[in-house]
Amino acid sequence: MTATGRLQTDLAWHVDSLFEFAADMDVTVVRTPVSPLVIDVDADPASASAPDGGLAPALCALETLDGKRLYQPEEDPGPVEIEERRRLFHAPYHDALAQQVARLRAMHRRIVVLDAQSMRSRIKGVFDGELPLFTVGTRHGRSCHEDVAAILADTGHDLPGASHAENDLFPGGWIVRSYGRPQEGIHAAALTIAQRAYLKHETPPFEPDKEKARRLKAALRQTLLALIGWARGEAAAPARELLGPLPDMMIR
Repeated sequence: MTATGRLQTDLAWHVDSLFEFAADMDVTVVRTPVSPLVIDVDADPASASAPDGGLAPALCALETLDGKRLYQPEEDPGPVEIEERRRLFHAPYHDALAQQVARLRAMHRRIVVLDAQSMRSRIKGVFDGELPLFTVGTRHGRSCHEDVAAILADTGHDLPGASHAENDLFPGGWIVRSYGRPQEGIHAAALTIAQRAYLKHETPPFEPDKEKARRLKAALRQTLLALIGWARGEAAAPARELLGPLPDMMIR
């Protein structure tokens, strides 16, 4: 890898720790220990390269989100290597996720699949300014009931500097596209958190800010409780508010 690749700036640093509380809730967690720099489980397994525009992930990225090379010359993974990574890491993850979705749907009238991600607040060359603190992806309303989008759009509304966007920047990746079947009682959405919400600095060593993380965890817990209540039919979604405009996009 290049020096830039070794910095691993595009990883969702410490995002798992933000949901540690889920172990004490009626929530099933499926995660992978494999870095998205090896293979991104949220990318279409049939497409090795990133789709044009936006922030949709590549299956095996060759560049950072801001266009810097990850590999030294002649080191890019070829078709055979990519297929091996898909077989070893991408397919088993989705086998496990599909099994859990089927198990839970057999037990409940409706379930919610939440793809939790985080991302750098500023990505030079992709957009101007900062990412909203929370970005909700629902495949433009096709992957879940509008109540799920409303609950997610209300996440952390009282946090300092809270801002929200929906779909324009990141409408959801392969997970949301594959599992979101609201007509069958399976509602899928992505929640992407800007890393300034919980990190001291968005550069190595990507150290969490304990107070920011504490407040964010409390907000995420309320969101999951609201999703559980909605799925059980015990609670209504909050009233929708018009989300703020996104930064101007610059497509490479």
